[in-house]
Amino acid sequence: MGIYSLTDSAMAGLNIAQAGILTTSQNVAGTSVEGYSRRNANVIMDSLAPNSLMLNGSSFAVEGFTRHYSSLIGSQLLIQQSKSSYSDTLVQYTNSVDSLVADKSTGLNTAISNFFNAMGAYAADPTNKAMAGAITGTAKEVAQRMTGMSTLVNQIQSDARTALTDTVAQVNTILPALADINQKIVDGNSPGVSAPSADLLDERDRLLSSLQQLVGGQSLINSDGTATQLVAGMPLVERAIANKVTINADQEHVALTFNLQNGPTKGVLTTVQTLDGGQAGALLELSNNFVPTVQKRLDTIAMGLVKVANSAAQTSSGLATNLAIFGFKVADKTYSSLATNDLSGNLPTIENENDLLDLYSSLGNAISSNSAVKVGNLVGTYTSISSLTAGSNTLAGDYTLTKVGTNQLNISDSSGKNQTVSLITSVSGGLQTVDFNQLGITLQLENFSPALSAVSSSSVVKDGATVGAQTISNMEVENNVQSGTYTFSYSGSQVTLTSSNGGSQTLTLVDGTSAGQTLNFTQMGISFSM
Repeated sequence: MGIYSLTDSAMAGLNIAQAGILTTSQNVAGTSVEGYSRRNANVIMDSLAPNSLMLNGSSFAVEGFTRHYSSLIGSQLLIQQSKSSYSDTLVQYTNSVDSLVADKSTGLNTAISNFFNAMGAYAADPTNKAMAGAITGTAKEVAQRMTGMSTLVNQIQSDARTALTDTVAQVNTILPALADINQKIVDGNSPGVSAPSADLLDERDRLLSSLQQLVGGQSLINSDGTATQLVAGMPLVERAIANKVTINADQEHVALTFNLQNGPTKGVLTTVQTLDGGQAGALLELSNNFVPTVQKRLDTIAMGLVKVANSAAQTSSGLATNLAIFGFKVADKTYSSLATNDLSGNLPTIENENDLLDLYSSLGNAISSNSAVKVGNLVGTYTSISSLTAGSNTLAGDYTLTKVGTNQLNISDSSGKNQTVSLITSVSGGLQTVDFNQLGITLQLENFSPALSAVSSSSVVKDGATVGAQTISNMEVENNVQSGTYTFSYSGSQVTLTSSNGGSQTLTLVDGTSAGQTLNFTQMGISFSM
């Protein structure tokens, strides 16, 4: 063995030991760095001895450094970080509401119980002035706690929207940083020669972790080591291309502005419909769902208190109460009398979730409570408004419905804007949707006219009956037709079918032919072959 072989082997051993010491020191120091992965020095034989008689052909070297990493564990960790951030954010913002509700000294349940206990005590001894004073005190306590809780949830919504703005700003800082790391990974990747450094891969995962905590979504590691971050199937970062996140004007959604590398100077804006994880997803959930739901619950409680408490001193339904304990203050006006001409007199009964949803649907966006356009109002003799929906562009004010001709309906607002639409003929029990899209209002009309279900044996309307020179050869009756006596009457070329239940419909006859004709009384639910 030559002296040079001894020297080379010794130097190789020193290099390998030095690489081991280097990785060990880095691993020790890296324990305090978030996202750091443990490294290993890879040792190879870079030269082989030609035969068993020679040892001086063998040589050793450090091929490179690799990190300990599991793609399965890494992907699961990112998913859990998104979920954990979502839950932590919800708890952080709703904790104040939980504390307020759970605390007996500040909770709404306690205040309402105290009020009704005071009402019961006063009812048992109405001459006791102290008990009368207790009603006033407990009522004020209920009102204060209702107002306090409403203020609190409104503040939660305001804080959530402010935090969402900050979150989006952080995301837009991370996205180009991840795109830059992706480009460096591509530059450092030479298949068969070198791979991206562990430092670049750690930084990639560190940025992905931050994105998961902020906005959630799906993190993908591509075959070349670069990362793609998706939300709702749309890319935030695609290798070296970073898009931008914005908040829509309605503050209810976020949107992506796509970075078009070879296209127009302005990117394409696309709304992200849902965010299921991350801090941003929780903030949108708070602002769009949690706060409105709590406010609806408070509205329900308030309506119930006004109706129940104030009606105790009401002599008759529709008349003003003699003692208004609770009420609604709107600007400089207070509504509390329960009189027919007062807004409080039109409060619906809310018994379940569907009643509350129907109320908000009927109120829509801005339809006035004393408007002629509201659920339950009649449109003609046998047609009523069964549901009403107002869109986001609906203006506040009173609306009026007017019948135009025989098959048209006109709606107009207080400023004079109007729209006329055509109606279709409906049968008894039938529904039709009328869309006044220019004013942002959609109505559903219900036909409740009487109809036949079982024609009386004594009725003149039956198979074989004659009308002038024409004979009824067949009669068809809808399933929902009411029983009763039905009669024909005619004037000129028109024939009218009238029910003993009050419904009627008139049709115009044509000259009889050998093929006959059909009289279809659609509103009555019955047709005749003549």
